[in-house]
Amino acid sequence: MLDPDIAAGRYAASFYKSWIMAKRNFFTIFEVIFWPFIGLMSIGLMASFFSMRPEDISFILIGAIAFSIIQVCQIDIAYVMLFDMWSKSIKHTFIAPVRGHHLIIGSLLFGILRSSAVFVILMVLSFYAFGFNFLAGGVMPVLIFLSGLFLTSASIGILVCISILMFGQRAEVAAWTITGIMMFICGIYYPVSVLPASVQIIARGIPLTYFLEYMRSFYGFGEVNVLYGFALAIFYFIIGILALERAIIRARRSGILLRLSE
Repeated sequence: MLDPDIAAGRYAASFYKSWIMAKRNFFTIFEVIFWPFIGLMSIGLMASFFSMRPEDISFILIGAIAFSIIQVCQIDIAYVMLFDMWSKSIKHTFIAPVRGHHLIIGSLLFGILRSSAVFVILMVLSFYAFGFNFLAGGVMPVLIFLSGLFLTSASIGILVCISILMFGQRAEVAAWTITGIMMFICGIYYPVSVLPASVQIIARGIPLTYFLEYMRSFYGFGEVNVLYGFALAIFYFIIGILALERAIIRARRSGILLRLSE
């Protein structure tokens, strides 16, 4: 069994790598401040223009904040492969004695740090700009909500990494499209009930749907058992880690790690 101190060091190394890459890339500030700010203000101003009820404004602002958190957190995990692919250094990463879960968990911790900063910024902004109190239901529901979003982000980021290892550079678009697809299916800005019945079935298989409905239940939009969301999120996370390990082995055998490093 691997020494816990060694395992912790490998997780920390992945976290540190994510930190260094983000610190050296000025444009990552757009992911944390600019785009979340634009997204929230655009939706909030539209709601104000149409004179929506306060509860309706809370409905769409919860979706806008959730979308920004997931986008930031999952992209930090996807950067594990994306930065190495762009710099032609994937093979060097896997020369080191690390496994897929070391990379994912370390980068997830960094993603949680960055997306938590995004949440605080958007929470304060939504309160002063639109009078929306994200803490109206209490601190614990918010922590449950954020935990669910982080788990969901992890699964998305893992899926992006697997796609890159399977399909190469063609798959990098997945880092930005998967969250867009989830935005459509899971009801970021509208209830899932307005979607066709077949799409609603798909939505019920995605954890984000439950976390959004859970948070919105504190603002008068029904109730949902959030445990279903956590059960799905944990299941997808475990399956994703196992699939990533298999994808790494397959990429070594097929030579795609070398092709992505040329």
